[in-house]
Amino acid sequence: MTRFAPSPTGELHHGHVLHAAWVWGVAEAVGARLVVRMEDHDRSRCTPGFERSILEDLAWLGYTTTDPSLESLSRRPSPYRQSDVPHRYQAAFDQLAARGLLYGCTCTRADLGAPGPDGERHYPGTCRGQPIDRPGRTAIRVMLPDNETTVTDLRLGELHQQPAREHGDPVIRDAQGQWTYQFCVVVDDLRHGVNLIVRGEDLITSTGRQYVLGQLLGRTAPFVTLHHPLLYAADGKKLSKRDRSETVRAMRERGMTAGEVRGEG
Repeated sequence: MTRFAPSPTGELHHGHVLHAAWVWGVAEAVGARLVVRMEDHDRSRCTPGFERSILEDLAWLGYTTTDPSLESLSRRPSPYRQSDVPHRYQAAFDQLAARGLLYGCTCTRADLGAPGPDGERHYPGTCRGQPIDRPGRTAIRVMLPDNETTVTDLRLGELHQQPAREHGDPVIRDAQGQWTYQFCVVVDDLRHGVNLIVRGEDLITSTGRQYVLGQLLGRTAPFVTLHHPLLYAADGKKLSKRDRSETVRAMRERGMTAGEVRGEG
C-alpha cells in the first residue's frame, strides 16, 4: 500500500507532477494499492478551493484511483482527509500520554538556535519531564528512544538514522493546538496500512523519526521507502509553491495537453 498525500495549501505544480509520476509508476511496477490522502492538518493554510483544484488536476492528468475514487474524496466526511478525523489523532495522543511519553514544551524557535545543514533546528530536550497541561503557549512533544533506525530505500539502499540525536523529540501538537505533519502522517499510514512510502529526497530526514514514532504507536512490520530526485529551477532552488513554480492549472490554461505536462513526447 502506498499513497499520494498533498497538502491543499496551493495548486499542483511541476514538482507535484514529478512526484505523482513516481508514486503511480512505482505502485504499478510493484502491484501496490494506491490511495490519495488530503493532508490538511494545517488549518491556517489549507483551503477547500485548493483541494478541489488538486483533485481536478489529478483527474485531468490521468492520475486516478478506484478505492477510494477521487470523486469520493471530494465528499465529506472522508477517512482520507485529515480534518475529518481529529478523533484518530486524539486517540493516538491519548495512547502516548498513557505511557508517559508526552511532555509540554514552551521553547521558541529562538530558544533552539539556528537551523542545521538540513534546515531543521535540533531540540535538546529542554522541557523533558514537564506536564502536558503546563500553562502558557505549550506545544506537546513525544520522547523518542535513543536508538539507531535502519530503513530500506528501494533507490538509495539502507538509511541509517538516529532521530533522537539528530533532531530531538518531535512536536506532535503545536502551541496553536494543531496536530503536526510528523504526527499525522504516521497515524494515517498506520490506519491505512501504508508500508511503501514514495516521496522526495527532501524528506529523507523525516524517515527515522516517523519510523520510531510508528513503533511507539504499535507498528510491528517495517515499511520500505523510495526517495526520488527533485526538480530544480535554473538557479538551483527546488521547485515549490513558495517559489511560485508554474501550476498545472496555468499550464492547462495556456493550452498544454496532459501528456505534455507529464513530460511525454
